[in-house]
Order: sequence, then structure tokens, then C-alpha cells
Amino acid sequence: MDLSSRVPSGAIERLWDKARFEMKLVNPANKRKYNILVVGSGLAGGSAAASLAELGYNVKCFCFQDSARRAHSIAAQGGINAAKNYQNDGDSIYRLFYDTVKGGDFRSREANVYRLAQISVNIIDQCVAQGVPFAREYGGTLANRSFGGAQVSRTFYARGQTGHWQTVRSAGRRCPEPFMRAGRRASNYYWALTRLSSARWMREESRCSREPRCWVLS
Repeated sequence: MDLSSRVPSGAIERLWDKARFEMKLVNPANKRKYNILVVGSGLAGGSAAASLAELGYNVKCFCFQDSARRAHSIAAQGGINAAKNYQNDGDSIYRLFYDTVKGGDFRSREANVYRLAQISVNIIDQCVAQGVPFAREYGGTLANRSFGGAQVSRTFYARGQTGHWQTVRSAGRRCPEPFMRAGRRASNYYWALTRLSSARWMREESRCSREPRCWVLS
């Protein structure tokens, strides 16, 4: 069995930009022809489903819990790191990349960690646009703090509920009603996910009166 990470080749600073440039584009008129299944409704799944629905794809988001707001991402309450260097204390994309790899005991896939550090700057802007109430200084700028042993202040936080606000906003507010009425995004409960993943479970649960329900977040 060949285990391939499918990481693009090239220098780590440019490989993801090169890979994105080489990807084939989808005509806006053809996006509605594609059906995308997103498994998981946490920060990654919720944001991906909402963003893809905004682009015009038909998206269905499946979660294991009774509600998308019960995703485990809600437990990430300390904050989110980004290499914006607002405090002018020497932070950079490479320093965030190095600290993340070192914090993971050098077991992380370095190419993916570098991409995470690259897009961390944009993730903060995305969260602010979604309405995540990050803490701010008296002058109105976003506040930072040093967190997790980092020597620079790069953590953006929303009181003690960063994961909660990010999950709620990414899974709910990013999905406007026009997209809901157009049927471009729907979420399904655990029952639908298990029926997709196991034919035996489907046969056993066929006698159950509780059917999978589709729902959207308001």
C-alpha cells in the first residue's frame, strides 16, 4: 500500500501558490452542476460548506452530533494564532510555521503547516467579516496576547469563547437566506451520516421511525 500525502513538489515557500495556479478553474455557470459533501460541521467543515455555497456549489454538510453547534471546535476557547505582527514584535509567517512545527514535536507535515501559517492572516479577516467579536484595544484595533508559550503576541481571542463564536458564525451567519432557499446548502444529522457510511446500519435502522432530517442554521 502506497501512502502518499500528495504534497506538491517545489520550495516550501512557493509550492502551494504554484499548485493553486495549476488547478483547473470552474466556470461560474457550471458550479451549480457540482454536488459537494462536507463531513463535519466544525470550524473547517462549517467554513468550507458556507464558502462553497456562496460560490454557487450545491453543498450538503453532515455532522455526527445532534447540532452543528456541538462540534468539538467549540472547545477551542483560548484563541486563534495568526502572523499579522500587529504588535511589531518580530512575528512572521516563517516564525509561526517554525513555532507550530516545534510545538508538534516535529511530527507535523511541514508543507501543510506552512500553508496554515500562510493563510492564517486571511483567516482572521474572514472571521471578522463573519462577525466573530474578537477583543479589541481602546483604539478599536484587534487585541493580541501571547498564548501557549509563544514569545510573540499573535493570539486573537473572543473573551473565553473563541471556538464558540467561530463555530456559530462560520456554520450559521455565513449562510444567507437566499442560498438556503436556493437549496445550495443543507445540513444533515448523525442518522443520515451513518446511513451513508454503513449499508448494514441502513438495513437495521430502516425499522426506526426517526428519519434523517435536513436543516439549515439560522
